[in-house]
Amino acid sequence: MKSTSPPDPEARLRHVCAVASIHPVSPPRRVVSHSNDAWFLEDRSLGHLVLRVCWRGDVHRLIREVAVARGMPTDVRYPEVLGSGLTSLEGFPLSYSMTRRLAGTALAHNWDALDATARRTAVHELSGMLRALHAWSPPADLADTLVAREGLHEGLDGLLGADITPLPTSRALALVDHGKALPYVDPGLMADAARAIEKYRHLEPAVDEPSRHGVIHGDVHLENLWWSGSEVGVLDLEWVRFAPPLLDIQRLCERADDDVVNGTDRHQTILRWMESGYPELFQVPDAAERMVLYSLTYTIRHLIVSPPDRPAGELPPDHSVHRLRRLVDGSWPAPGALPEALMIS
Repeated sequence: MKSTSPPDPEARLRHVCAVASIHPVSPPRRVVSHSNDAWFLEDRSLGHLVLRVCWRGDVHRLIREVAVARGMPTDVRYPEVLGSGLTSLEGFPLSYSMTRRLAGTALAHNWDALDATARRTAVHELSGMLRALHAWSPPADLADTLVAREGLHEGLDGLLGADITPLPTSRALALVDHGKALPYVDPGLMADAARAIEKYRHLEPAVDEPSRHGVIHGDVHLENLWWSGSEVGVLDLEWVRFAPPLLDIQRLCERADDDVVNGTDRHQTILRWMESGYPELFQVPDAAERMVLYSLTYTIRHLIVSPPDRPAGELPPDHSVHRLRRLVDGSWPAPGALPEALMIS
C-alpha cells in the first residue's frame, strides 16, 4: 500500500543500499542536490562513490542518464558508472545511480581561485565536450529510451518532473494556470507570460525528435561541472534530451543576466569565451528571440518549483518573479549580459 507521503531521505538511502548491495564503511554524507538525494560514501568493495536517489517526477531520468553516460562519446568526460536501478519503497517509485567519486570539486567552487588562463581553458574544454555531445547520434534503442517520458499528462508533478525546461510550449502554458493560483504571484503577470509565449511560439524548437537534433546536456551550469585541478568534466545528465544546441546554454544565459543585476560578470565572460570556442552554437536564426522563449518557459517552471514567500517588492532582484516580469516586458536580458548574437536589437 502506498503511504500518503514519501519516505524520508535516510529511509530511501537505507532501502537503496539494501537493494544495490552497498555496504558503507562509515556514515554516508549527504550533499546538496536540488532534484535528488545525493550522498558521498565509501563502500567496502567499490570504494568512494556518489549515490544519487531520484524519488520525484519521472524517476526514469536517472536510468536515462546512466544509459547516455555509458554510450556517449569519450570526449565528454563523465564519472565512471558503477551501477543503477529501479525500485520502490512504500509504494513510491525510486531510481538510483552510483558513480565513481572524482578528485576535485564543482567548478563553481573553484572558479574564483583560478587564474584567467585556467578559466579560459576550462570553458574551452566545456565547449569541446558540448560540441561532441550535440553532434552525437545515439543508436536507435538508446534514442527510444531518451524519448520515453512517463507521467507527462499526470497533473502538476508530471509536468514539473518531465524536463527542466518545459517544452513543447504546451507544457509551459499548462504550468501558467498553476502559477496563477500561487500566493504572492500576480495572476496578471502569468497571463502576460502566456501571451509572451504565444508571441514567440512560431520559434518553438523541435524537442525529443532524434531525426531533428542531437543530444543536449539539459542543465549546464558551473555546479554541474567538476574541476579536477587540471581538466573539466560534466555531471548530472538527468535532464538530457534531444533538442537544439542553443537550448543547452539557457541556464548560463539566465545566470549571466543575474550577474549583471547583482553587479558581477562571471557568466558574461563564460559566454563570450564559449562563443569564441563554439561559434556555431550561437549562429542560428533568431537566436536572441529563441533564448527569450527558452527562458520564459524555464522561469515559469522555476517560479512554481520555488514560489515566492512574500510580496514581490520584498524579494531579491534576481528572484524568478522579477525575471519573469522582465521577460514579458522586454527588459530581459540586461544590457551587456549576453553576447551580441543573443541580444534583441
